[in-house]
Amino acid sequence: MSSPVVATAAMNLQLQSGKTPLHILKDIEFSIAPGEVVAVVGPSGSGKTSLLMVLGGLEQATNGRVSVAGTEITGLSEDDLAIFRRQHLGILFQNFHLIPSMTALENVALSLEIGETCQKYSQIMAAAKEALIAVGLGDRLDHRPSALSGGEQQRVGLARAIVNKPKLLLADEPTGNLDQDTGAKVIELMFALARDNGTAVFLITHDPALARRADRVLSMNHGRLTALTEDVPA
Repeated sequence: MSSPVVATAAMNLQLQSGKTPLHILKDIEFSIAPGEVVAVVGPSGSGKTSLLMVLGGLEQATNGRVSVAGTEITGLSEDDLAIFRRQHLGILFQNFHLIPSMTALENVALSLEIGETCQKYSQIMAAAKEALIAVGLGDRLDHRPSALSGGEQQRVGLARAIVNKPKLLLADEPTGNLDQDTGAKVIELMFALARDNGTAVFLITHDPALARRADRVLSMNHGRLTALTEDVPA
């Protein structure tokens, strides 16, 4: 059996608000297998995004264990975390965060250029082109974001997130700025690419229909993560 891509144990996150400590995440224990899509639902302020940030090494857990792609990331320095993210993680945002002055191809290639992959320029551009073809944008390589629809921009974002074939893809409300039909197409594409590459997906969503398409649904409430044993409410 393959080792999990994500494994946490007794993980807590506390942040200071003035003189008052806030217990954001409480005894989080879960795992994600390679190629598995896990959706996390729950009300705003429940801790979903904080958990995503801990998994991405953008926030340090106060205590407990956080293993991602076989690396214990708790306690890594900021420099080591930055290198780790570039090598093992992909992130898909609700807002597309594309660089307006760059073409779709250049936006995706940039992810590899800053990733210290030691690839030649020609290899980087070929990989970026392959990723854009994979998301159905082979005819939009030279288009800048302003010339792309919202769905196309999010597909560029997806290509950028998967171009380095990450072990873990973190997706924070990736369809939040898309209409229902376009969002469904992006998600179908994301799930297919992740499973083809064996990439684990941690997906935050408020969309019940989207959550139901995941392999497993977890619920976050007041900082506690539990398995959702009932159908996701519509």
